[in-house]
Amino acid sequence: MSPHLIVPSEFCKTGESLEGSIPVAGLERLASVCADANGELAWKVEGSLDIHRKPKLLLKVSGGIRLVCQRCLDVMPYVLDTETAVVVAFSEPEADEIESALDDDDRTEVVVSDGKVDVMALIEDEALLALPLSPRHDVCPDKAAGRWREKKDSPFAILGQLKRGNGNKK
Repeated sequence: MSPHLIVPSEFCKTGESLEGSIPVAGLERLASVCADANGELAWKVEGSLDIHRKPKLLLKVSGGIRLVCQRCLDVMPYVLDTETAVVVAFSEPEADEIESALDDDDRTEVVVSDGKVDVMALIEDEALLALPLSPRHDVCPDKAAGRWREKKDSPFAILGQLKRGNGNKK
């Protein structure tokens, strides 16, 4: 069995944990939404049982990636730092039951598994869900902002110049 393929019931019952790091280039879906495949994510998965004795995985993902600012279209560094609990259900009805018992404010996700879980898929999903919908610099770099700051003459000012005769100089 792959070290990143776990059986949640066993992993969580014994309180195991895994951790490591992976380059962004190794996460195909994440790399496709980044400005480039540079960067690395540190991750950790800890197993436990929830209050109903269901397998629960605590996922922690952090690291630096590079996104495209949607305002200026320049590359912007982004620090990813997220932590989420995932309860593993073994059927859709069980998942529905678990979700109905959770509080609306609870940051716990529920996933359905056929008995094995790919940790790298969970890590990549967590990273993708933590990304901003529309990444933007707080203040775009001057080279991009300069284009927006150009003072353009109002069409009405130009008409006013034409009306006063200032636009007909030969």
